[in-house]
Amino acid sequence: MADILNSIGGALGSIYNSLPKLAEAEKVIVKEIQMIGTPPAARAFVRLAGLSGATAVALGAYGSHVFRHKDSDPQLKDVFDIANKYHFIHSLALLSVPLASRPMLTGSLMTAGLVLFCGSCYAHAFTANTSVRRVTPYGGFLLIFAWASMIL
Repeated sequence: MADILNSIGGALGSIYNSLPKLAEAEKVIVKEIQMIGTPPAARAFVRLAGLSGATAVALGAYGSHVFRHKDSDPQLKDVFDIANKYHFIHSLALLSVPLASRPMLTGSLMTAGLVLFCGSCYAHAFTANTSVRRVTPYGGFLLIFAWASMIL
């Protein structure tokens, strides 16, 4: 199936190249069609974005309806909210990974950053264990590097 889609993408690309220069909007449409030939590993980040986004929404609901009503430190609720916000934003950002010039680099950095940054914040919020927060800055740096890798 992937070979067929790659063939279609290549054929459409050659047809596009033989046509007179098109308007910018039409170029965007053709680029999206050529995306069919995107490597499966890069497309896997779109599925990962779906899973991550669904998890972010579920954890957000938990934070709004359960975590808020627990007798816990309000600072832990703030940590949870920060983790959830970054989790959601970077889940959406994962959708753009196949469009990056180096999708495997960008997607790997972003995924690792999500796990380390958000995961350590969630773990701290749920357990009040401060030792897990030692890896939070590394996750933050990985997220910064992921965004910077989109420039390459």
